[in-house]
Amino acid sequence: MGKTLALLNFALHQRKRRIIIVLPFLSLIEQSAREYAKVIPNILEDHSQQEYGEEHRAFCARWDSPFIITTSVRFFEALFRWKPGDCRKLHNIAQSVIVFDEAQSLPLQLAQATLRAVHALCERYGCSVVFSTATQPKFAALSNIEWRPTEICPWHPALYASLRRTRVEWRVQSPTPLEAIAEEMARSDSVCCILDLRRHAADLYRMLRQHCPAEECFFLTTDKCPAHRSALIDRVRARLREGSPCRVVSTQCIEAGVDLDFGRMYRALAPLEAIIQSAGRCNRNGRLPDGGHVCVFIPEVDGKLYPSDAYGRAAMRVLEMLSAGEIDIHDPAHIDEYYRRLLQDARDDPALTDAVRRRSYEEVSEHYRLIDDRAVQVIVPYEGERALFDAIRQELQRANCLTPQLLRAATPITVATFVHARCERFAEPLFLPAKRGEPPRSSGYYLLRPQYEELYTEEMGLQWPGGKTNKYK
Repeated sequence: MGKTLALLNFALHQRKRRIIIVLPFLSLIEQSAREYAKVIPNILEDHSQQEYGEEHRAFCARWDSPFIITTSVRFFEALFRWKPGDCRKLHNIAQSVIVFDEAQSLPLQLAQATLRAVHALCERYGCSVVFSTATQPKFAALSNIEWRPTEICPWHPALYASLRRTRVEWRVQSPTPLEAIAEEMARSDSVCCILDLRRHAADLYRMLRQHCPAEECFFLTTDKCPAHRSALIDRVRARLREGSPCRVVSTQCIEAGVDLDFGRMYRALAPLEAIIQSAGRCNRNGRLPDGGHVCVFIPEVDGKLYPSDAYGRAAMRVLEMLSAGEIDIHDPAHIDEYYRRLLQDARDDPALTDAVRRRSYEEVSEHYRLIDDRAVQVIVPYEGERALFDAIRQELQRANCLTPQLLRAATPITVATFVHARCERFAEPLFLPAKRGEPPRSSGYYLLRPQYEELYTEEMGLQWPGGKTNKYK
């Protein structure tokens, strides 16, 4: 659809002081910034992977720039955090046009607080706000929300119909063994399967490797560092472009904003927005005359199916709708009905609601969390960036602490893990510089110890002994 440039066109016509593009994932920023840079000079990127000199850091801290690309975490930290460093950019948000791309990723347990903040930006501070996504949440179904959006494209049902590029098979009557999925994938030369848990993805990949040559199979999860995933996605894209056999097993990390085009897609049962986003990687460029094939299935596995209770409840809403008839993922009315069911009982975290009511800025900052921050970060020896890993290890030995510069440099080779006990055993903790008269502070970062570097592999990424993979996607 050319959504990236269409959003820019709309934003420029608003004639505001600045344009702020807000994206949920770091992986989307590089792709979007590359497109915007063809039109807009001097883009300010404010996110954890961007390295700036002293002069530019001041602009980042204040958002004193006409065009900004940032993450959802950075944007809402400015609105809900209470420390001075987070608040320095607040005044520069006023009189801006703010574009939330992939808006379906905003967590529902924070929806009411988030939308009230957005409403205040529009009503009191002269902002225009755009929510952009292929699966627009029906936020009007939330109670006690003054939500009166204006549809930019009133003819959008016709647009959905014109973009019908896939047909969906709802294989949800009974669970399907992963081995059966692996056998089906082996019979296709352009196929991807997206699952909800890393453990399921790893199991399916191992089964698929028993049927296909190694060079035709790819495994994508956040057990692999960002640099590793980017390199693999480039290889996948090249094979798809040249028509070589390409079979990918992945977690949710590629379901939104990653420009891949498979002939066939398998998707473990998930919230409807995740299913639709995954289908967007199938026949993406409309080259298949009969359309791409998307199969939604329930994995036959032991243990839990979903990364969180909220995620599982949303998937159950899909099953509820299917009990009354098939869902047409190209019909906006079906998407609206899904969100109506999902949001009608949605409530913010009670602790956050209470903190907002009492205007306790410190507690609001504590309870408004877009991401689960209980993970720790492990710097890994990805072979494609081995020189960077060795340089970071040497600098850590010299400085004896983790500096902000080192932290930013290490981002491309860092993996988040929730398996704290294993991490403490196999990786070395890193500390922040000590303040005067205080002991060194924990950074939440670790460096894989030299004798355990084999725990990070080209094929599987970071795998702790005993089969303990990471918790989420």
